[in-house]
Amino acid sequence: MDYIWDVLITAKNEGLDLKDITFKLAASYSPYMELSDEDINFKGIDSEIEINPYYRFSEIFKDFFNPDYGEYQQLREVLFDIIIHFLGQIDLKQGMDKIEYHKKFIYSELQAGYFGEEVKIGIRHFGLYELNILLRNFYKFYLTGDHIYYLKDTIENIFKGSIVYLNQERISEIIVYINDCSNKENQMKLKVIESLFLPINFKLTAYWEYHFGVIDVEETMEIGKISIY
Repeated sequence: MDYIWDVLITAKNEGLDLKDITFKLAASYSPYMELSDEDINFKGIDSEIEINPYYRFSEIFKDFFNPDYGEYQQLREVLFDIIIHFLGQIDLKQGMDKIEYHKKFIYSELQAGYFGEEVKIGIRHFGLYELNILLRNFYKFYLTGDHIYYLKDTIENIFKGSIVYLNQERISEIIVYINDCSNKENQMKLKVIESLFLPINFKLTAYWEYHFGVIDVEETMEIGKISIY
């Protein structure tokens, strides 16, 4: 990570509350870097992040910690943290493109129940990373109208290791093997995906944890690990 927005994005992806992160002036820092962790390749998020504010924001902070002025140090540290958080949010907004704005509007409509109560409740079970996949693919589906492709892509990216099949004998059936357990949260996620992407004339059949047996495919024919289709 190189910039404060790297920290904020990583924290959001990990489900951390940004209020729990405190930005502090680094005791020592490189003039060529914004983040000043002891480990130059650090990837984890600590509760306190030391930064070099003069790398990009010298005009704002050039007199903030003047060594000749020692009063109100605690107040200045609190203000410093608040300002850096604010600047970080500006960073994030500047990184938004047209697709990100559309995703924001789509998410607002999903939350408002425009796509049904089941979707409104179900999207609460998606993590930030999964929600980004869902919104991105729904926007692209809106532009292209390709139900099956984005249904498949969404399932395989949200449920890693899963496989989506199109039944060649009954073309109105989608068969899904999901490499995960069939708990309430996962079922709600699949229901949301199904509601948003599955064509009205299609049926979706899901197999959880165990793949159905396929003749001559040894990985699907292990005793005790086969679903019956």
